[in-house]
Amino acid sequence: MRTVRLLAGAAIIAIAIGFAAQDLAQENLFTHEYLSLKLPEGWVTQAIPANFEKEVIGWLKSEKIRGTSITVHCYRGWRYNYRGVRIGALKSIAAAYPKGQKMLKEPTKIKTESGGTAVVELWQGAVDAGGQTVLLQSPMGIVRTKQCWLLMIGYTPDASGPQLDEDFLTIIKSAK
Repeated sequence: MRTVRLLAGAAIIAIAIGFAAQDLAQENLFTHEYLSLKLPEGWVTQAIPANFEKEVIGWLKSEKIRGTSITVHCYRGWRYNYRGVRIGALKSIAAAYPKGQKMLKEPTKIKTESGGTAVVELWQGAVDAGGQTVLLQSPMGIVRTKQCWLLMIGYTPDASGPQLDEDFLTIIKSAK
């Protein structure tokens, strides 16, 4: 009788470990030597084009939200601070939107899972596509991690802005 209970207990433990391992295996992570990010379902990493700046350590793409991506930048060294990273980010947004850009949401502070503070803002920009002016949205977030200043800039069609906003916040809150 005791052997049966031990075997049943061992089976229950094995099943529980199996479920825990399955949950960990299904977690979608972006990892780099300086940070890691949890990615929501449908997000994948893609190859970084050679023409991207050297601080870009990741390029994420949504397979659920058409035409949507996020660049992940890592700034290290004594010369970087929030202000400098933000100025660089605003220059990137201006370059991406040559037909103009405007702020949709003022900078807002949010807490990360690791106890840090991220500052997130939302921009809208205009580009010329096929002879028409098209509006896109770009959430922008900056957070100081243990290893670097993390900057994320998203790009999505204007109509998909709310969908990207939700995923963007999930990703930046997970920064470690």
